[in-house]
Amino acid sequence: MKRTAGLGLAAVLIALWVLLWGDLSVANVVSGAVVVALVVLAIPDVGLGFTRPTIRPLWALRFAARVLIGLGGAVLVVGVEVLAPRPRINTGIVAVPLPHCSDTLLTLVANVLGLAPGTMPIEVTRDPAVIYLHVLHLHDVEAVRADVNRLAELAVRAFGTPEAVAGLS
Repeated sequence: MKRTAGLGLAAVLIALWVLLWGDLSVANVVSGAVVVALVVLAIPDVGLGFTRPTIRPLWALRFAARVLIGLGGAVLVVGVEVLAPRPRINTGIVAVPLPHCSDTLLTLVANVLGLAPGTMPIEVTRDPAVIYLHVLHLHDVEAVRADVNRLAELAVRAFGTPEAVAGLS
């Protein structure tokens, strides 16, 4: 099964190669196959053993709702700050450990945090999994950590492995 998915992915990559060249010819198909083979050899972790991501629809909807509500709230807070006659900005950097996040989920959480005005991930470490977050309105470090941990928990429940979800309980 894994080998079949890998061959399917290779075929898609070769088709993209041919589409980029804009000409279906034997030379383009062969050169695409060579490029795909070189990529797999150069980056063995990528491989062609594609595994389907886990998606739990109800948790994914909760995650999306949380992201949209958080974005809306952040836009309002920054908008009020811009219009206020006297700024009350209190910046800071908060380290938020996220032990149950895989590299993929860590990237997802960091990107979502970077979308919201007023927050910006400045560094992400893998081992241990920690996001260092610059916060524009820092009033309570523990509240920021709790908020990011809730977002990460939703991401794990929506897209994490069964082992990661079990580790949350």
